[in-house]
Amino acid sequence: MAKSIIAAIVFFVAAAAAISMYLHFHQPSSSRKSGNIDNPRTPPPERRKFDATVSATRPGAFKTVMEALQAAPVHATTKYVIHIEAGTYNELVVVWENRTNIWLVGDGAEVTKITMARSYPTFSTHETATFSVQGEGFVAKDIAFENSAGPGSQAVALLSEASTSAFFRCIFLGYQDTLYSKLGRQFYRECDIYGNIDFIFGEESLAIFQNCNIFARLPKLVYFTAQGRSLLQSSSGFVFQNSSFTVASDMQLRKEEFVAYLGLPWFEYSTVVIMECYIDDIISPLGWGEWPPKPTDKLTYIEYKNRGPGANVNGRVNWTGYHALDRPDEVEMYTVQQFIKGDVWLPQTEIPYYTGLTSL
Repeated sequence: MAKSIIAAIVFFVAAAAAISMYLHFHQPSSSRKSGNIDNPRTPPPERRKFDATVSATRPGAFKTVMEALQAAPVHATTKYVIHIEAGTYNELVVVWENRTNIWLVGDGAEVTKITMARSYPTFSTHETATFSVQGEGFVAKDIAFENSAGPGSQAVALLSEASTSAFFRCIFLGYQDTLYSKLGRQFYRECDIYGNIDFIFGEESLAIFQNCNIFARLPKLVYFTAQGRSLLQSSSGFVFQNSSFTVASDMQLRKEEFVAYLGLPWFEYSTVVIMECYIDDIISPLGWGEWPPKPTDKLTYIEYKNRGPGANVNGRVNWTGYHALDRPDEVEMYTVQQFIKGDVWLPQTEIPYYTGLTSL
């Protein structure tokens, strides 16, 4: 009798194991949890480890982003991760120079927003910034940064002057001077940037925008960039790679009202590279705008293997400093690997990136 019971138990255990194995290997691959599906470098939000949390409703959490930053360690040598839960945070935020290796992680740029309404001339352009970054090693993911002052004058959403900073799946909302790329090496990946006049601008940064959407808003005369390299011996400039220049989605039916330019020279050595990008037909055939009396012979404006109805370079400006290039070796110096030395510091950010060209 005992042997019969033991045999029955063994049978049922073996059957259960077989059924479990069958179900595991016959369920849809998207529902299985394995090392090939869950990237350990970017775990889902519920499994990430946070050092602090900002929430308007969660008991024990910081109520504002600035409160969390004030409590963060000084001169941290490893990342300090602050989770910002879904919500709209109306506050002016500064990541001070001594707050290094700060990471801010939202619940998604559509639901986590930091906003403020400051504009010129009530404040200087620098002081209008909703969010300012000074601390080295800053990383932001899945957050919207907004200056809600509206059109009509300078109103900065983001000002970055850290030695290194990186932004992933973020949204920047403004009109004039939305994104102030002031200093340091900067990297933007899969970000949406909205504005109309000089809305990506800066003097002394080396910035690359990869897989980003650059959206024009009304009023209808648009200048996407105003780069301000002022000295030949200085190293600064903007590079856009595999990004798109078009209008905001709510403006698609009014595209014919827009006249847009890829950029205009803030200072005489202004440097902007547009490579492997989509350019919509809102761009003037000239491509680039003038800023009288700024000269155009010393600037560096480059277009390389772009696509879209506005990418035809036949009618572009006839300036000494403008170049339509088609050889990879002519633009390799503007890749992540060379332009911002990205292979040295970007892996630590856990943000994907192209180290070189995508169209080889």
